[in-house]
Amino acid sequence: MVENTQGLTSKQKAFVGYYLGNGENATKAYKQAGYKAKNDNVASPEASKLLQNPKVSQAILREKAGELAKQAKRAKKADIDQDWLITQYIDTIELAKQDKQYNVMKSSIDSIGKLLGLMVDHKQVQISGEVSHLASLDTQSLMTALTQAQQPEAIEAEFTVIDSDQTDTI
Repeated sequence: MVENTQGLTSKQKAFVGYYLGNGENATKAYKQAGYKAKNDNVASPEASKLLQNPKVSQAILREKAGELAKQAKRAKKADIDQDWLITQYIDTIELAKQDKQYNVMKSSIDSIGKLLGLMVDHKQVQISGEVSHLASLDTQSLMTALTQAQQPEAIEAEFTVIDSDQTDTI
């Protein structure tokens, strides 16, 4: 459970373990570790003091870092990456094709396209830009700009009719 706890008392070690095990409820961990308190109003500030103890806080950080390292190792072990996902989609497409499940095929093809960035879901359109210059505008100027943006002016453009070689201007 709690390792590398040099310099901690047995109660402090227990506190660290309970604290990390109960969703980081310090008051509850304080009482579970065997510290005596009349009620939560007494236990809470004492637990807070315990969290501020450098040895205790370092032990908590070490345990959290160790847990993160274990999670990263498990994720790597699962080896789920883009290539694996594409392979799974291709297998699904082949099975769906045999069973004539065309909706499943289409869905898998769409998923591959999205995964590779070839298709953009309209709900996921990203916009980037700088808006810091808007901070210098007053409210009336911003409202005018918004009103103009909602009523765009017609633009001049050229188009080519496919059936002929004629180019027209609007």
